Amino acid sequence: MCGPGLSTVPQPTNAYFGQKDIQQALLLRRLAGDLHLSHPTPGHLRIIPTTRDPTDGLALSSRNAYLTPAERQLAPALYAALQCAARAWEIGARKQETVLSALKRLEEAKHEGEKLGIEIRLDYIEMNDPDTFDVLGEGQVQRSDGAPVILSGAVWLGRTRLIDNLILGNLEGIIAT
Repeated sequence: MCGPGLSTVPQPTNAYFGQKDIQQALLLRRLAGDLHLSHPTPGHLRIIPTTRDPTDGLALSSRNAYLTPAERQLAPALYAALQCAARAWEIGARKQETVLSALKRLEEAKHEGEKLGIEIRLDYIEMNDPDTFDVLGEGQVQRSDGAPVILSGAVWLGRTRLIDNLILGNLEGIIAT
């Protein structure tokens, strides 16, 4: 037995979150710092890369169980759209052009869906600062200090809302290695 005031309950040293839910994970990391939490510290709140289906890149999620077989075929469209946008960003496209490249790819998927009787509705495609969550300005290519930005999106496939994101730029300091 322990004496008064002594505890043998171990404290966690790390907390792990998937990149798919990066907005929530970054918010928790910021709260841990702002509130000076002893466990886990912001440096020990780890964001790990999204696990993806090896055949089509769809982010693995419990939400995928709600997709019909036809919707499941279209589900990788969000990731494909974000990849198109990332390629545009890598060659120097401004935010507006980057987002437009994603929207173009989603429009193609929407037409594919219409042929199958499936509605694809865009919720958002956005680029944000990972520290402040501020939306990048329309003409920006990146943050003024060159730090990474988060490109994220959400779509509705029928009654299922899918989310995904990519980190543009240096992953260091955001994703656990």
